[in-house]
Amino acid sequence: MNPLFALLLPLALCAESPKAGEPLRLATFNIHHAEGTDGVLDLDRIAQVVRAADVVAFQEVDVRFRARSKFVDQAEGLAKALHGEVAFGGNLIEDQGQYGVALVSRYPILAHHNYHLPRSPGREKAEPRGLLAVTINVQEQPIRVYVTHLAHDSAPDRALQVEAVRKIIGSGSGPFLLMGDLNFRPESESYKQLMAPAGGNGPDLVDAWVRVGKGDGHSIGLDGKSPARIDYIFASPDLAAGLEEIHVDTETKSSDHQPIFATLRLHSNSTR
Repeated sequence: MNPLFALLLPLALCAESPKAGEPLRLATFNIHHAEGTDGVLDLDRIAQVVRAADVVAFQEVDVRFRARSKFVDQAEGLAKALHGEVAFGGNLIEDQGQYGVALVSRYPILAHHNYHLPRSPGREKAEPRGLLAVTINVQEQPIRVYVTHLAHDSAPDRALQVEAVRKIIGSGSGPFLLMGDLNFRPESESYKQLMAPAGGNGPDLVDAWVRVGKGDGHSIGLDGKSPARIDYIFASPDLAAGLEEIHVDTETKSSDHQPIFATLRLHSNSTR
């Protein structure tokens, strides 16, 4: 399979989409291939943590990738457990397995594509990164949802990747969401770069935590080891107007990250 394209896995047992007028329940979760801080590999536990969400962005997902996850197709497993459709973007390809990001949606998936993100010179052997672009049909209106996991070990890589993400999102039209593990803190230069005002090279983004969050929003290091907010949900300004709340699940030990949940109520003019 060409890794430039996302893989859509249709499922026979899909739950009905949420009813019109109900809020859109979002989540983003770096699942660490379903291995928790307790050392237990448990994909069902991951699914239970996000079971209330309608649209979930997952990072560090294995699809028949290495013995560490028993060569399971985790993207398909999560979709079946959550009764949704799934698009998977494989960025690291080994033999017949792939490692990357996924989107599971209880709303129909209309289109999907995985964009490979750049690396800086001399970093050709660094872990490949991507931006999964998925269009979902929410109450008969299309919403673009982007899922990404940026480089953790190179500020120059992140700068290039943020620039590419802005360009890709900016080339589209209509409402959008960007969710994932961006591997930078809100005070960083990368954050400032991402949040730059819209222009010829990018869109306006609203940080959901800044809009409706309370507290620090830390999503890693809650045991006291360098806590930080590096997992995010961003929205286009029209969608951000409907943000009602956002919170971190601080209790689960199912991954080395904590999942982020947000509730978004769509208004009649937000998807047109």
